[in-house]
Amino acid sequence: MKIKYLLFVLFFCLMDLFLFLYFQKDLLVFRSSFWIGHFVLALLFIYLNNKLLQGKEFDIFILIFPAVGYILLFISSFLNFQKHFESEVEINENLNKYILDGEKEIIVNQSIDLNLIGAYDILSVGTPADKKNFLINFETQDLNFKIEVLQKALWDSDIEVIHYAATEINKIDENFQNIIKEENIKGNLNSLCEVYFKYCTSGLLIGEVLEFYQNKFIDFIKQKDKLNGEDSYKLLVVYNSMKKYKECDELIKRIYKNKSYNKKILDFIKNYYYNLNDYKMLKEVETWQESV
Repeated sequence: MKIKYLLFVLFFCLMDLFLFLYFQKDLLVFRSSFWIGHFVLALLFIYLNNKLLQGKEFDIFILIFPAVGYILLFISSFLNFQKHFESEVEINENLNKYILDGEKEIIVNQSIDLNLIGAYDILSVGTPADKKNFLINFETQDLNFKIEVLQKALWDSDIEVIHYAATEINKIDENFQNIIKEENIKGNLNSLCEVYFKYCTSGLLIGEVLEFYQNKFIDFIKQKDKLNGEDSYKLLVVYNSMKKYKECDELIKRIYKNKSYNKKILDFIKNYYYNLNDYKMLKEVETWQESV
């Protein structure tokens, strides 16, 4: 679009120069063919520029000063195009940096999660007594991490290790169920959305059971009059987990339209398009970052 506009201005500039060269003998006569041709050309340019391109810069210069007005507009448009080009280069650099950072993060997460590696080592090569002692004394603030370790223990060959892990997982699941019952009685929509989201993303649920609770979460969160940034983030996470990409895309459009995004949401959206290999949208999301 920028290049087409430059060519548009250049065309009228050349036409005005042609009139100037062809009728230069009549330049000092106000009612000469040159001035009539110049005013007709200038008015046509101003009409098209305002009507089609919504531009009003340099209109008076184009009308009064033959060729000069077009040249000034051309220079101004070229400088704006140069800024736009530099901005595109900067966006591409940020995009490449994000892709590289994403690849580094994958490598880091896969290779140096020391807590997880340590837990898996004990469950893989430890004696039955070591495994039971580890599980009994295992404490962490990260519930998802705890569930992942306990689920690993379910595949152990020792029946006591399996029994203990299954008992702990059952306790966590019962706790979620009790909280859900309590919050349903209270009827607090925010608390219901929060506990359903945690339950859906805990790693406890799979298959149709997971889908059931994901749909319950979606039903509850859609009952809200207006979604805040955290609500939108959680809904995106659940849609993405369910592979509901159409709903994800529609929600992202609404988030952008309402300018209701923050860094956390933008990071998720960038990661979402990165995983889909949609670099065109990933590049566009980089431009939203400027307003955060």
